[in-house]
Amino acid sequence: MNASIIKTIFFGGFITTLLFSCSSDDEPSINPTEGLTKISEAYANGAAAKVEIWAAEELFAGYNPIYLFITDSLTGETITDAHITLSPLMTMATMSHSCPVEVTEGEAVNDLFPAAILFSMASGEMGSWSLEAHIDNHLKNLSGSAAFDIEVKATTPSRVSVFQSEAGQKYYLSYMFPKGMKVGVNDFEVVAYTTKNGEFVPVETLSIEFTPAMPAMDHGSPNNANPTYVASGHYMGKANFTMTGEWRLNLALTDGETSLGTRSFDIVVN
Repeated sequence: MNASIIKTIFFGGFITTLLFSCSSDDEPSINPTEGLTKISEAYANGAAAKVEIWAAEELFAGYNPIYLFITDSLTGETITDAHITLSPLMTMATMSHSCPVEVTEGEAVNDLFPAAILFSMASGEMGSWSLEAHIDNHLKNLSGSAAFDIEVKATTPSRVSVFQSEAGQKYYLSYMFPKGMKVGVNDFEVVAYTTKNGEFVPVETLSIEFTPAMPAMDHGSPNNANPTYVASGHYMGKANFTMTGEWRLNLALTDGETSLGTRSFDIVVN
């Protein structure tokens, strides 16, 4: 998969906070995590690295772009050349399971390693999430893992849909607005995963018919664009909101020749 495409997907609406330009020694250094929320930090034993996890907001059930800031645990030097493997785990009373993960290949961008996790459910009475980040520190040719206890909140309305086709195939669906939501035409992104041989794999054959509506006002909007495939389970389209208020994103889904019905997400446009 083309790393530059995925990096563009991950950074989405947050690119403005991460712009970097060359500066002379007398200019102030730029904080790469400015505007982001620190989720957690831990040391990767064996890799001589401290790992910080950052995101635009607290982790939630749905698609979460995240950023890893890695430094040398002794000198504090920023590590920009590393290989990262993320392993989220939901531990429940009688079982445990993971969820879809995306990690880019290559060096850090503006000192941050972009990644994403599609959490299928929230933390709570049913179980708790943990996260392991395995780091191959190319700076010192060392490797080790950092363990994080993380909290994944539920959102109202929900930003994730987990469902099965009539044939029993499981799907994981979420969405995001890379540049935020506003009245007018917005970039709209759908993320879809399924499972194959026990592994999470991106869905690359979806057809999506997108219809936004305002149930309370009994109307929709013109000038929308159906999300179409971009890369690795990501589909990009356009959503036109003609006014503020509560909207419903209706997604009629077909995977190849298989109809998956209509999945809907409720949102509020301010």
